[in-house]
Amino acid sequence: MSDKPDLSGRQGWGAIDILAVWEASRGVLNDQVDIIERAVVACIEGRLGLERKREACREAHKLAGSLGSFGFRDASRLARDLEMGLAPSDLLDPSRALDLSSLVVALRMEIAQPPTAPTGFPADGDGPTLLVVDVDAGQARRVVEAAAGQGLRAVAMATLGAARELIATAASAVVVLVDASVGSEEDVAVFLAEMAGHDAGIATVVLVDHPGMSERVRAARAGARAVLLKPVPPDDVVQAVCRLLAREQASCTVLAVDDDPTFLVLISELLGARGLAVTSLDDPGRLWAVLESVRPDLLLLDNDMPGVDGISLCRAIRSDQRWARLPIVFLSGSESPEAVREMFTAGADDFVSKPLSGAGFVSRIVSRIERSRVQGERPDVDLATGLPSAVAFVRDASRLLGLARQDARPAVLAVVELDPPSEAALAAFGHRLRQASQAEDAVGAWSGGRLAVLLYGMTAPEAQACLGSVLHAARAEGGGRPPRASVGLAACPEDGPDVRVLGVAAESASGGRAERGATPSSTTRPRARAGPRSSTCCWSTTTRR
Repeated sequence: MSDKPDLSGRQGWGAIDILAVWEASRGVLNDQVDIIERAVVACIEGRLGLERKREACREAHKLAGSLGSFGFRDASRLARDLEMGLAPSDLLDPSRALDLSSLVVALRMEIAQPPTAPTGFPADGDGPTLLVVDVDAGQARRVVEAAAGQGLRAVAMATLGAARELIATAASAVVVLVDASVGSEEDVAVFLAEMAGHDAGIATVVLVDHPGMSERVRAARAGARAVLLKPVPPDDVVQAVCRLLAREQASCTVLAVDDDPTFLVLISELLGARGLAVTSLDDPGRLWAVLESVRPDLLLLDNDMPGVDGISLCRAIRSDQRWARLPIVFLSGSESPEAVREMFTAGADDFVSKPLSGAGFVSRIVSRIERSRVQGERPDVDLATGLPSAVAFVRDASRLLGLARQDARPAVLAVVELDPPSEAALAAFGHRLRQASQAEDAVGAWSGGRLAVLLYGMTAPEAQACLGSVLHAARAEGGGRPPRASVGLAACPEDGPDVRVLGVAAESASGGRAERGATPSSTTRPRARAGPRSSTCCWSTTTRR
């Protein structure tokens, strides 16, 4: 009997029957359109009450998310326009209601057509792609052939840049096998960090040349899921990849909370096709009872629900120590910086935009569950950045602060926050911070998707110059639209005696109004013998991904 994991069919990486899901949901969707139409007619006749208007707005909001996920982009846009037109805060006169009536007619015409799954939804035969990045074309070809022999699709390329291009357009899940000799140590580390922080949670397996621990540790810190020592037979490489995939696919439970039953059906089908058990809940008022009985591996939480919003629920869950480490992923119809910041501040681990993007959505959920599992096995490592976890950082920073007090030396705690939050950017910047730090410093993850660094022997002005030079160097690299980086500083002993107090002070500084274009006064790292009294401060600059 073969011990190879089954990587095909509905129980593995198979497709969902999007047409069957649509047919099962069509009645509910038509009922939602009926509610909107009755409200518009009531407005034309001058008898639309606030409660009916609010109900119609709510149904339009649901339709905008679910229709887009079925591939009805124009219908989703029409529903969004109806939602805006029916907003409870807006006055609605009969003349405007005629415009909404035209939108309802157009919406009915759109959804009368059969659905087309949007790009990225699983299709028959789709499965995880093994991407082999190796300068040795012969070795890469042998791995590709071994993968094909075990039912795994694989493709080879010789550079990290080519791998990035393929991953950017991949519709299905991807596992990357990287030979560490394909680039410089820094280039490979940055690539691994990018993959670990990728929206789809790209899993990486690294081949290393040296049997020592240092190269393995560097790869693991950068985000590698597995490290193999060369030479290794192609069949063994593929078996390691299959074991990684099988571990991701092991039985897990997702609790999905959304007031839209159609959306819940679609989520259940998508995640169920990947082998996940899904418990659906359309009444957020029952969340606590269901949470206790299901005890899920991950919570999917809609951001906008009647009665109680997802943000409040997330804060309440995070305040309960039993669920403090439960992965929480928001479902959100808004990607505005304010909405994203609010979700992460409430304690979210990630968010997924509505309409869903199919395979990308599934990969992110599976990756988040896997990351949580590995984090339980490696509590001292933050998997998003490869840096020490928040718990490990507090421990290391507390030890260094004790030494600073004993030696009468200054120290500064800095909290770094990127806006908008991005795991890929955090991972890349965390790697740069670690390279720039010295042995007597501590660098690690911080709560709320931020980074922290404890600089021993520095005053606040010196720390600002030091970290500013790192930010300046990061800003000079690469292209694309950079996130803003806010850095809050708190000095010991002036601003507090321990990590907890300094952390609160640094967070307060980071949350203040940041100055744009701060330039470091020096690119050197002087170690202070005795610095002037400092206070909490904050500045902001921009960094490149």
